[in-house]
Amino acid sequence: MASTQSLIPSSYEFDTLQEAFGLTPANGVEFPVSSSLITRPTPGKVGVYLKTFDAGLRLSLTDIQEEILWRNGCSVQMLTPGVFHKIVAFEMICRANGIVPDYFVPDTLQEASSFAASSAI
Repeated sequence: MASTQSLIPSSYEFDTLQEAFGLTPANGVEFPVSSSLITRPTPGKVGVYLKTFDAGLRLSLTDIQEEILWRNGCSVQMLTPGVFHKIVAFEMICRANGIVPDYFVPDTLQEASSFAASSAI
């Protein structure tokens, strides 16, 4: 990870991060310049927290990740690692239960559990 003296990784650390997260030149990833800030990235680029990659962000986004962002009027650089971790967890729970992740799955599950509860009475 980046040294404790600088928030910008060294060239070696940057290359290691690219390899670890499968980032390729096709993704448009560039080494940050010393004046870059996560809140003010280089023009035409976005800043993304490294911890968001630790939380499961990969390029390119999955369909459900894109849909969640789109429906909530967000973009990837607006997400904190904790929020992205919840999106990835939701996706994994759906898949582990044989459900195709969908933006409306929570509503469907809520309706099913309400129906099951009322049917048991």
